[in-house]
Amino acid sequence: MISRRLILAAGMAGMASMQPQNARAQSLRMRQDIDVIVVGAGLSGLNAALLMEEQGLRVQVLEASDRVGGRVLSLDDVPGTPEAGANVIGRGYARLVDRAERLGVALRRTDANDPANAGLVMALGGRLIEMKDWAGDAANPFDGALRALPPWVAGAAALRPLNPLKGPEDWRDPALAARDESVGALLRARGWSEAALALGFGINPGYAHDADDLSALMSWQIQSNLSVMIAAGPGIFGAVGGNQTIPKAMAAALKTPVRFGAAVAAVAALKDGVEVRLGGRQTGVTLKAKALVMALPAAALRRVKMTPALPPAQARAIASLPYNAVSQVHFAVDRAWWEADGILAGGGSPGLWTDTLAGRVFPVRGGQDATVTSLLAFVSGRQAEALDRMTEAAAMARVQAEIESLRPAAKGAMRAVRLVRWGLNPLAGGAYACWAPGEISRDAVLIGADAGRVVFAGEHTAATARGMEGAMESGERAALSVLAMV
Repeated sequence: MISRRLILAAGMAGMASMQPQNARAQSLRMRQDIDVIVVGAGLSGLNAALLMEEQGLRVQVLEASDRVGGRVLSLDDVPGTPEAGANVIGRGYARLVDRAERLGVALRRTDANDPANAGLVMALGGRLIEMKDWAGDAANPFDGALRALPPWVAGAAALRPLNPLKGPEDWRDPALAARDESVGALLRARGWSEAALALGFGINPGYAHDADDLSALMSWQIQSNLSVMIAAGPGIFGAVGGNQTIPKAMAAALKTPVRFGAAVAAVAALKDGVEVRLGGRQTGVTLKAKALVMALPAAALRRVKMTPALPPAQARAIASLPYNAVSQVHFAVDRAWWEADGILAGGGSPGLWTDTLAGRVFPVRGGQDATVTSLLAFVSGRQAEALDRMTEAAAMARVQAEIESLRPAAKGAMRAVRLVRWGLNPLAGGAYACWAPGEISRDAVLIGADAGRVVFAGEHTAATARGMEGAMESGERAALSVLAMV
């Protein structure tokens, strides 16, 4: 017999190989229909559910929408099935790759879709700038060696030598709390001008709105994670048929099917478990279990009533965690207009990095070769929020007009076919969590702490990894926590 104590000691490696043979889990299953409720059918919730099922627990996954995957979304209605969330899989995504392989989901190299290979042409103030001319351009606000770097690289290059983290797990170390300052304050102290900060962190930001609401600790943790990915080996990958095939396969492997349209309105603690009350299409339905895994983004969790209320500090952490607004416009391409428009700074690429509401424009290669199957306008920060204030039709038209103004050859050669706005998605609240200055040292450990028999998961609770692998890590941690308590 395998004990829960042994499972906890064995950790991830042990859980991958153990079979469901725990007698206590079997007896719990016989006494009631559900041992554990998992709220949210994203990667974190599905991974937790599978791991717990493998140990003999009866698990019911609840999902408010009509699909699995959460922010993993592959657009099968756009040529090439581009990703609208969770774009790439690195070699260092060990949990995700292992799960895909065990479920028979094939992965393929997608290096051609790496943004580093997009051949971006800069567009500032309506003017196209080739990278070979950028170092001497009057609009370049950077100093020294940074002048030769594009804006989207210069900020990271300035922060990298200042990184105090020895590994990606160190970002929550209390000893580094004093480094949880804004990127703006850090770089101003080192001579950066306001113009450099605005260009390096305020236009097409990867995280936050600008340098002043972005934690330096978060930036360094992202860099440390990237180093782990690079050390794991070259190449980026995607699932054949789209990355959403991975959560689909995970859901299909569950013994108990995911319950869709099951929005959770309230969670109440019982003497020996939890009670969940559903809302929406299933208002009035209640479920009981020994424990619950809450695998919702913090932005969605804010709408769930918890009884008793969470500790004030934890509730504040959940209520205040910012999420990045990201809007995407996907274009079908009728002809390769960029090959004949005479703009070869990107090697004949349609790629753009702009200060307009078109954000960044990337070619997407969804087939087995280098053929461009669609175009993606990826808009973030305040630019995305501006699009979010428009109607869907107006937002798509505005982005297309911005591109056509900069690259006139695009007129009549591409069609906007899909708009994805994560900032307006009530089940997500944004594309990913983004810690503000001071929040990591105050809230990063607290936000994912267990509350009785309610265990929290989601990429925002991960201790080491980010993105899809962070979601998988958090699901694993949640499963271990539940196995220790039921």
